[in-house]
Amino acid sequence: MFGTSGIRGIYGKDVTEDLAKRIANIFSDGKLVVGRDIRASGPSLLKAIFEGATAAGADVIDCGIIPTPTLGLATKKYSCRGIMITASHNPPEYNGLKLVENGKEIGKQMEISITKSYNEKKCRDAKNKGSVYFDDSIIDEHKLAIQKMVDVKAISKKKPKVIVDPNGAGAAITPSLLTDLGCQVISINSTFEKFERESEPNEKNLTHLSQMIRATGADFGIAHDGDCDRCVVVDEQGSVLPLDVQLAMMIEYELDGGKNKNKKIVSTVEASLAVREAVEKFGGTIEITPVGSTIIAERIEEIGAIFGGEPCGEYVYSKSVHLPDAPLAAAKFAEMFCKYGQFSKLKAKYKQYFIAREKFGISNKKNKYEIVEKVKAELATIKPTINGKIRIDDGVRVDEEDGWFLVRASGTEPAVRLTIEYKTQAKLLERKENLTKLIEKMLQSN
Repeated sequence: MFGTSGIRGIYGKDVTEDLAKRIANIFSDGKLVVGRDIRASGPSLLKAIFEGATAAGADVIDCGIIPTPTLGLATKKYSCRGIMITASHNPPEYNGLKLVENGKEIGKQMEISITKSYNEKKCRDAKNKGSVYFDDSIIDEHKLAIQKMVDVKAISKKKPKVIVDPNGAGAAITPSLLTDLGCQVISINSTFEKFERESEPNEKNLTHLSQMIRATGADFGIAHDGDCDRCVVVDEQGSVLPLDVQLAMMIEYELDGGKNKNKKIVSTVEASLAVREAVEKFGGTIEITPVGSTIIAERIEEIGAIFGGEPCGEYVYSKSVHLPDAPLAAAKFAEMFCKYGQFSKLKAKYKQYFIAREKFGISNKKNKYEIVEKVKAELATIKPTINGKIRIDDGVRVDEEDGWFLVRASGTEPAVRLTIEYKTQAKLLERKENLTKLIEKMLQSN
């Protein structure tokens, strides 16, 4: 039922009002804060959560349309659990539930416990029903918290022109946050009515933002996904920063060019050579985990790391809630621009290798994890053609002398993902061709 980031699926099929009601009934404990993104199915699922939680005797605090990290802040404010109704970067026909406690998503053990109760059809029916309350102040509290973590004077002095493309819950915070910090903000795709573009903030979906930056002479742009846990930067030339380079930039910024005494960084098996080189350059150490911001957050706490991130625009800061905090990332990128200049010049400092990311969709009848296991077994039989250090805690990653590749099951979609990075284009194309054929062979045979 749970993926790498909560429960997610097609609304009306995988995610229903009955599921939302029962999960809220199981998960709520005294109080429950709830938020949602702008999906059309959100209000109906919200009502179901009200019913399930209040039946269990919990008081529900409705925070309205807010980002996922803002919901995390609300769980800390009220010392309670929370549910975010969102499917993050997935298309509009999807929705889901992110379960949060003490500023971070719940761990695997609680997911197992909730799944067990759900499958056993357990239902609490308290004698004293809960009530529903509203909180319209949590956005302002999140903005104030962020302002304490960036150099407001530097930003207000420079007054950068920024175009913000939130396209979802981020419309409730990022445009006003950057305005309060002193930026000149132009906001696009900021309606609460519907997504104006596809939710995932990638180069294909950000062409309008890029055009607006060039047309207005803006200094940079910021884009989010549906629940505002991803932050993507577009430079003054209208070019989307490569996400691996963007992550490397933020790592260097958090390490303060090597001046920060805390040099512990966390990232995932998808981390590129640029990310690892950025950590090494400033004397840091990098802890590699399976994919998922929940795992990153847990590891940050376990080893006392200063920062963790994934090359999809998700950044977890030790001094913030331990969820990807895209509004905070937006503020930090504004601060970075004001101190160090244009992003097109900053990205030139980072060596970029040849990288490709592919997604292979599968039918729901085919088990994506079985397919990855078959790929893993096949790779073991073709050494030394492909030979390197193997990591198998999240799919299979093979590190060779001149690059690496990763085959893993998507945690949010019925798909198998392939990531490849090599120092020469010829090697990348060779590996891409061979691995694509291998994955497609396994898809056909499954």
